Amino acid sequence: ESKSEMDRIEQERKVIQESLKQSADQTSSQLAMTMAKNTDLQTDKEHLENQLKMLEDTKSSLMNQLQASEEECSNLQTQLNELEDEKRTQETSLTGEITTLQQQFTALKIEKESSDTELDHQLQELKTKLEQEMSDKKSLEQQLKQQISDLESRLSQSQSDKQNIEQKLSGDIDLIHKQLLDASIKEGKVIIQDALDQFQNPTHIAVKCTAEFLLMRTEPVLSSLETIKGMQGKYNGDRTELANLVKTITGFSHHFGDCVIHGIATTHSANLEAGEELGNACREAGESGLKVLDTLGQGASIESDVNHAVQCVKKMITLAEDLVPKSVEIKEKEIGDLVDTEMQSTTSAIEMAARRIAEMLEKTREATSGVELKVNESILDSCTSLMHAIRILIERSRDLQKEIVAQGRGTSTEKEFYKKNHRWTEGLLSAAKAVGWGATALMEAADKVVRGEGKFEELIVCSNEIAASTAQLVVASKVKADRRSKKLTSLSEASKGVTENTGKVVGSAREGSQIIEERGLMDFSKLSLMQTKKNEMQSQVRVLELEKELETERYKLGEIRKKHYQLAGASEGWDEEETKK
Repeated sequence: ESKSEMDRIEQERKVIQESLKQSADQTSSQLAMTMAKNTDLQTDKEHLENQLKMLEDTKSSLMNQLQASEEECSNLQTQLNELEDEKRTQETSLTGEITTLQQQFTALKIEKESSDTELDHQLQELKTKLEQEMSDKKSLEQQLKQQISDLESRLSQSQSDKQNIEQKLSGDIDLIHKQLLDASIKEGKVIIQDALDQFQNPTHIAVKCTAEFLLMRTEPVLSSLETIKGMQGKYNGDRTELANLVKTITGFSHHFGDCVIHGIATTHSANLEAGEELGNACREAGESGLKVLDTLGQGASIESDVNHAVQCVKKMITLAEDLVPKSVEIKEKEIGDLVDTEMQSTTSAIEMAARRIAEMLEKTREATSGVELKVNESILDSCTSLMHAIRILIERSRDLQKEIVAQGRGTSTEKEFYKKNHRWTEGLLSAAKAVGWGATALMEAADKVVRGEGKFEELIVCSNEIAASTAQLVVASKVKADRRSKKLTSLSEASKGVTENTGKVVGSAREGSQIIEERGLMDFSKLSLMQTKKNEMQSQVRVLELEKELETERYKLGEIRKKHYQLAGASEGWDEEETKK
């Protein structure tokens, strides 16, 4: 490009020179022609000279431009040379790179050809596999169609079997429901019947109960009657309520049996006429409870039977209220003070009994030794632990009673609450008196045993009486307590402690009795020769008598088992000859 520019400038220079030359020639011609003319043309000459001067100036300027152009052309030629050198250097570098790239291209081409060959081979293998898999797919599709057809056939059969099984299961479930209901009803009837059987139990005559406690045991019966009536309706509408119905039947039976058995125990502490009337009411109530269960087992409505049972229980309540001691006639304003007074009196009786037992323990350690000391210490220690447990129970009971009064009295005073709930209050008073009396009786029985004047059986009876009295106090406290109350939980724990310590007293009394008896039986150190011989003969006679009694009892047992086997066979429908065999 620089070279062509220089050629262009050179041509322009030549054109300008030729133009100047022509102009000069023309001017000279014209000057000659003008000089030949007249003087009038002098002005034109001067004008032409001015033009010539101007042209010369123009020439000088053009020559300067030409010189500048030549210098520029020289610079451009230098740059061109440098560019050509750089071009040659770049061409050399590019040639090397092109060679390298050609070599890489050749290697890549060879690698591509190898890869293409391998890919063609793999493609051929894949085509072969695809064809095989397509063939397998068709075979599998045929197999699946056959299997689907078989499964549909089996599904149809399964659905038919399912319907049959569901019908069978429905029947089985109904049977199981009936069996469960029958079993729970049968168990409930056994509980109530067992309570009724206590009328004929001579050993139950010693069991006694207060009318106040019986009244508290009748309250759950009335609520359970309403519950079982409502639960039957729920179960008839929803068979899934079976568990709740069975639970209700169990609770109903226990409450009813508990009420009847406490009613029987109450008759033992009443006068003859009132006791007989209450006993008949208890019997009627128990039979009405059995009737409710019978009707429930038959699937019929129990509403009328429940109403009849409610009337029987209310009759029991009326008769029991007539047996409540006349303490109810105390002025209502004093009943609240009586609760605190009686609880404090009970606490004092227990503390006095505990102190008395501690004094007896010190005296027996001073006055006795050996086996007798061991027996006395065991009995008195267990009695001390029992007194401590009873004291804790009384304290927990008072705390729970305060909570009950605080929750239930509302804006009324504590005395007004006791007055309003006088039946519950009277139950507390009766239970507290029984606990205090039991503690005193236990202390006296322990004193007699330690002095060798009492019987161990008296100690056992007193312990059991205390256990029953404390249980009555706990139940009386629980009647109005909140089931989630922490104080109620503490009272239950204290009750367990009393039960455990009562068992320890009974255990120590029996153990002491056995130790004393064994010591009395085996102490032959003071016997003479004749006394020893006499005792030996008496022991031999006793051994023979016991052996004869044992043989008789074994024969009797065999006959009873034989009779039982025959009766069992008859009830199961066995043949008479098989039963005799």
